[in-house]
Amino acid sequence: MSPLVDVAASSDVPQGTALRVELGDTPIALVNVDGDIHAVHDTCTHARESLAAGWVDDDRIECPRHGAVFSVRDGSALTPPATLPLPTYTVEQRDGRVLVDPMPSRPHPLDP
Repeated sequence: MSPLVDVAASSDVPQGTALRVELGDTPIALVNVDGDIHAVHDTCTHARESLAAGWVDDDRIECPRHGAVFSVRDGSALTPPATLPLPTYTVEQRDGRVLVDPMPSRPHPLDP
């Protein structure tokens, strides 16, 4: 695991919402599921749309452009038109802050 990076206050990500943050040059969507904050790459693997601008339903996030749904727990693409999974990131909450490991679980499939 890489050193964790402080990206936001836990209070900036209320239950059932997503918040877009930047981790270096990488856009990350932080998603609060029952008080646990998950981090996925913020770019839909189908159409390069920001997922944080979409809708959160329990542990799923829906892309606002074409409606692809992803698991925020493991990044899997759950509905078409997306078929490729999102990278996920290890998250810790400490002293009211959200810390994220900058190393993704996998590369983003649309990155060169």
